[in-house]
Amino acid sequence: MVAFFHTLVPGLLLLFKTLFRTALYLKSFHSQSHIYRIQNILHHSLLMVNGSPFFFIFVSSSIGTLSGFFFYAMPMRKCLCFVVLLLALASCQKGHMVTVTVHGSGSVSPLQVADVPTGESCTFTITPEPGNSLHALLVNGSKDPAVTLTNSATSYLLTNITADVVLGVQFIPTPWIKLTVEPSGIVLPYGDTCTVSWETANLSMVYLNGEPVDTYRNKKVLRLFADTKFTLTGKFGDYTFTEEQEVQVGDWTTSTFGLVSYYPWAIDSLGFSSLDGKILRRWSVTPVEKTVTYFFLREGTMYSSGNLNWVVSWYILDENTIVINGSVQKLQVDDKQMIISHQTENNGEIVWLDQIYKHASDVPNDPD
Repeated sequence: MVAFFHTLVPGLLLLFKTLFRTALYLKSFHSQSHIYRIQNILHHSLLMVNGSPFFFIFVSSSIGTLSGFFFYAMPMRKCLCFVVLLLALASCQKGHMVTVTVHGSGSVSPLQVADVPTGESCTFTITPEPGNSLHALLVNGSKDPAVTLTNSATSYLLTNITADVVLGVQFIPTPWIKLTVEPSGIVLPYGDTCTVSWETANLSMVYLNGEPVDTYRNKKVLRLFADTKFTLTGKFGDYTFTEEQEVQVGDWTTSTFGLVSYYPWAIDSLGFSSLDGKILRRWSVTPVEKTVTYFFLREGTMYSSGNLNWVVSWYILDENTIVINGSVQKLQVDDKQMIISHQTENNGEIVWLDQIYKHASDVPNDPD
């Protein structure tokens, strides 16, 4: 008998200690799980039945909306097995952990969700900082293909959670592209120039009308002879950013360019004018000189009938300026007369030397 109590008392102490720890564990588990919980061990007692020690446990439990009370009685030697069963049951029902890692400039809420029951879902609010965008979401290292680039706050639903999850959220500086054409809002005179410029951010390759452009020298000056659409595109991974601008060009025959190039010209006379435009002197050229015809072609070249091998470039710099073979000269032109002038000295005074042209023919140089 003494030996029996020497064996029984330490066993009872160990049992009560184990049950007490179990109760604390189940209480902690009860605060987290809503699928299955063993709410509390209410009380217990030790009785003797037919001379053998029995242990009684009165347990309240609930599953979903069903609840009830269970009364257990078992021999002492089986009690520890019961305790182990309870611990195993509680361990099996413990939920999963979802942990969020953030890369880049933005925030995610919540950053961690504990004890998510198997098969359940979690919703996360993802907010990029200004100037940044959500780029990708990785679930345990695997990219979610449904997530697209966005610079707006968004929600993400992580579904069917069956294990612990690490949710990686990647933010990047927002890629963007901007195309500007100046002058804008007008019909560009035929043959006039426009400036096309662009700005980009976080893009690897940039194209203007299909041609690669230098992102450091971000503008071009172009002379236009027809309505033109400019398309600027930039690449970021699988994403393409596009912006377009269209320039309308006026009728070439009524533009300064058209007035110069539509019909051929012949020099009718020469003269001097003061710098403020006052006519100082005029004189006629020789009959032979009047027979020489000058052709200002739309393609930007000029030649004369007096020397077909003499071919030079020309273009209109602005409405009052023409450039011939690199020489910048003053221009006055209408549908009947053209005066091209350059500065020279006459009697110690700086004046304009005027070449006065009239139409040599009513046949267009470049008929449409």
